[in-house]
Amino acid sequence: MVRMTLVILAVFQFIFGSALATPSRAQEWAVRVKPRGILRVVDLSHNTSWSIARQYAEGLVTVDKDNNWVPCLAEDWRWLNDRTIEFKLRRGVFFHNGEEFNAKAVRINWEEYRRMESPAAHRFLNLPDETLLELTDDYTVRFTSPEPDGLAIVKLSLFHLFAPAFFAEQGFDEKNWLYLSEAGPWGTGPFKFVEGSNRLGMPSKRVVLEAYEHYWDRRYPQVQRVIFENALLGDRKEAMRLCRETEGEVDIVSFIRPLDTLKVAESPFAKVVKSRDVCILFAGFNQRKKDSKWRDVRLRKAMNYAINREELLRYAAMGNAYNLGGFIPPGAFGHNPNLTPYTYDTTKARALLAEAGYPDGFEMNIITRDSREVEAQIISKMLERVGIKVNLDVLTGPEEMHKTYIPLMDKPPEEQEWDMAIWDPDDWSGHTATSILVWPTEQSDWRDIVYDPGYEEMWKDMARTVDPEAQEQKVREMVQYYWDHVWRLFIYTPLTLYAVNKEVNFVPQKTVYLRLKETSVSDNHWSVREKKE
Repeated sequence: MVRMTLVILAVFQFIFGSALATPSRAQEWAVRVKPRGILRVVDLSHNTSWSIARQYAEGLVTVDKDNNWVPCLAEDWRWLNDRTIEFKLRRGVFFHNGEEFNAKAVRINWEEYRRMESPAAHRFLNLPDETLLELTDDYTVRFTSPEPDGLAIVKLSLFHLFAPAFFAEQGFDEKNWLYLSEAGPWGTGPFKFVEGSNRLGMPSKRVVLEAYEHYWDRRYPQVQRVIFENALLGDRKEAMRLCRETEGEVDIVSFIRPLDTLKVAESPFAKVVKSRDVCILFAGFNQRKKDSKWRDVRLRKAMNYAINREELLRYAAMGNAYNLGGFIPPGAFGHNPNLTPYTYDTTKARALLAEAGYPDGFEMNIITRDSREVEAQIISKMLERVGIKVNLDVLTGPEEMHKTYIPLMDKPPEEQEWDMAIWDPDDWSGHTATSILVWPTEQSDWRDIVYDPGYEEMWKDMARTVDPEAQEQKVREMVQYYWDHVWRLFIYTPLTLYAVNKEVNFVPQKTVYLRLKETSVSDNHWSVREKKE
C-alpha cells in the first residue's frame, strides 16, 4: 500500500510539475533582454482585471502559454504525502519595491491571507484556514492541508505573493486578493503597476505598466510599456476601428467577433491571430427563476435539438469553432469522448415541447453579452422554427454580471426575468473542473441550476482526489452527469480571436487571458520607429 501511494504521488509530480526541469540556471546566466516599445491594449475578455493582474503579480506556480503547470516563484515542488507539498523558492527574486522574496515573505502573505474570510473571488478556491505553513529554511516552505486536496495546486497558483510592506500600508479587501485599488510597487511580475487602479471587475479607464528591470527571468519582459485602454471596453466598434485604421492608438484587441476578422483581414495595420483554447460556448437555463419551466429536462432537450450547429459554425463563427455540440473539448482535462452529440432535429424538438405541455411553443427572454450578439440572433431565429418567440436583450459585460453573478445581482436569483443566458466560459485556471464544472455546485456564485446533492457529492469526491489520473476519470464522470441532465444548451468550442498590430509579435495564452511578457514589437513598430526618428 505504501509503495502504491508513492507511485501515485510520483505520477502526480510528473504531471503537475516537480518532474519538470527548471530553467532557472539558464536564465541566471542569460543576458538580460532590453525591453522596447509600447503596447496599447483593449482586453474584451470576461475579466480585464485578471489580465492586468497577471502582468504585475505571480504565485509559486503558474500555467504556461500552453496551459501546463510550471514553476514560477518556486523553482520546483514535490508532494511529501497526499496532504503536504514542499516548495523550493526561487532565489534572487525581488518585489518591485526592492524587498527580497523568501520564505519569510511567504509567511507574511500567508498570515494576511488567513485573516480574510474569503481572499479569493470564488470561495471554493480559498486555501482552508486549517492549512499549516512550515518554513524549513529561508527558501523552502511546506503547505499541509487538513485533508487530501486535489485542487491544492490550483489554489496555490492563485495565492499571489506581494511585498510585505504592502500589507503594512494597504492590504486587500475581501474577495480581492491580487487586485490593487491603486498603483504601487508591490508585485514580482514582469511589469510594474505605475498608473491607475485595478479592482476586481472595475479597472480604471487607463492602466499603465512599465517593464520591471530586475525581473527574475532575464528573457522577459520584451516590451517597455503596456497601456490598457479600458475606456474603450464599452465601445468594441471604436476599439476595432482604431486597431484596423490607425497606428499608435490600439495594438491588441482580444476576444474579437468572427465577423470582425473580415475587416481586419483588409487592414494595412492589423492582422488576425487565432488560438485553439478551452473556451466553451453554451447557454444556461434559469432553473432558479420562480416557477421556472426549465426544471423540465424535456424542454432543455428540445432546445438542444432545435439548434443547427453547422449553420452556426458557418454564419456566426465564420468557421472559427470546433467540437460542434460537444462540451469539454478534446485535449482538455476531463474530456469525455463518450457523449452522444445532439443532432439538428426540429421534429424531435417539437415532440418534446408538446410532451412537456407546450405544443404551440412559448415566449422566452434571452440575454447575452455584446460579444455573442450574432450567435444569439441566429439561435433566436432557429428557436422560432419550433414555435418559440424570443425576446433578446444584448448587454455589456457589467450589465450581464448584474443579472447572472450572484454577489452583484440587481435582484435575487428567483426574481431574475431571463430564461436563458448565452455564455462562453473558459479554462482560466488550468483545470476545467474549477473553471467550468463548478457552476452547478453550492459553492458557485454563478449557479443557475436547481441544487443537485448527487452532483455536489461528485464534485467533493473529485476535489478530494489527489492522483491526477483518478481525478480526471472523476471529472469525465461529472461531464457525463452534466450532459445527461442537459444543464446547458451545448453549442461548440469557439477559437479565441485577436486583432493585432502587424508589427507586434503576439503570444496568445491557452488560458485565454493576456500575459504579455513574451510579446514583443518589431523594428518597424510605431513606438520604436518614432523613437528612432
